[in-house]
Amino acid sequence: MYRTKTYPWIKHLQEHLPAYLERLARKNRPGAFLPCEQGATEIGRTASLGFSCFALKIYYTIGRWDTLPQSEKTAWIAFIQSYQKGALFFRGAFVDPPVYGFIQQTTTFRAWLFGRFLSRSVFSDEQRLIYAETKQAIATLAQVGEHPRRPYRGFPKTPEAVQQLLAGLDWTQPWGAGGQAACLAVFLRTQAPVLWEATTCQALQKSWLCFVEKLADKTTGGYFQGTAPALSDLVNGAMKIITGLDWLDEPIHYPEALIDTCLQYAPPAAACYMVNAVYVLYRCLQQTAYKQDKVQQYCTEMLERIRIFYNPDGGFSYWVGKTQTHYYNVPISNGLPESDIHGTCLLTWALAMIFSILNEHESTWRVIKP
Repeated sequence: MYRTKTYPWIKHLQEHLPAYLERLARKNRPGAFLPCEQGATEIGRTASLGFSCFALKIYYTIGRWDTLPQSEKTAWIAFIQSYQKGALFFRGAFVDPPVYGFIQQTTTFRAWLFGRFLSRSVFSDEQRLIYAETKQAIATLAQVGEHPRRPYRGFPKTPEAVQQLLAGLDWTQPWGAGGQAACLAVFLRTQAPVLWEATTCQALQKSWLCFVEKLADKTTGGYFQGTAPALSDLVNGAMKIITGLDWLDEPIHYPEALIDTCLQYAPPAAACYMVNAVYVLYRCLQQTAYKQDKVQQYCTEMLERIRIFYNPDGGFSYWVGKTQTHYYNVPISNGLPESDIHGTCLLTWALAMIFSILNEHESTWRVIKP
């Protein structure tokens, strides 16, 4: 790759990342990975669903998934699928027992247990976790052409219910609301067709799209209600909605305005903020060449920012010089100065998009669909 000549650390990453992932892999448990090598907590050492999804996404991004023996692929897919719960009140959700157990001990979630959370006007933290974990598992499986063993059913079944769910979210805080809306879009695209006929699925997707269209702001390109939020919430919220649009094969409403907004944004030094900014620009450039040179300059500068997250062990840390300590408020590591699987997943994804934006045609890395 051309960029390895300018950035030797990228060459080092390409050479050492596979070995780093192998060190995180749990012995005799195909598909199971640790969140980090040294500093995982007890829950971090036993939780697996999210980390398995992150690892598979990395393998897909760098092209390593295609080189695995079919038996290993099959075992890995089965490992992720095994976290799906068939009990009535789970409705096919994906649940990681250690994470679920921690949530049980720290909060109440009776409304969810009784299967009524979609009738509530606001998601609780626990409901958001289950929704997000299920979406992540389904999206990860879809990335490699696989599916849950049974369809997930915990989402609206009528256009009116779609509107009710979306209207119940706080769109003055579009990052959080957008995340829930994006989850719903994934379910409407991947699960609804398994459950219902095409006309029903189209009506559900149309309901989602009609609601989102009303959120689109011509001035900023963002998606929100009320006064424009802070720049960070604006960009990160737009990222979530754009993922939903991506799953539904629909265009961004105001990509030029969103590019202008994003170019003003200097993400904080955390992997999620940085990849979100890159993703917004990457998706916008798929629709327009507006300020392409400035976007490329922004991404060139982002490469240097990403470099400081890279560690000699061959991976990235979620924070600069520090692992991610909490995953959905669950303590998974002690924050040691080492790489972690979530930071590595996010920043390899960011690099794949940057390579595309910079027209690095020699790159074999692929961009995932989040």
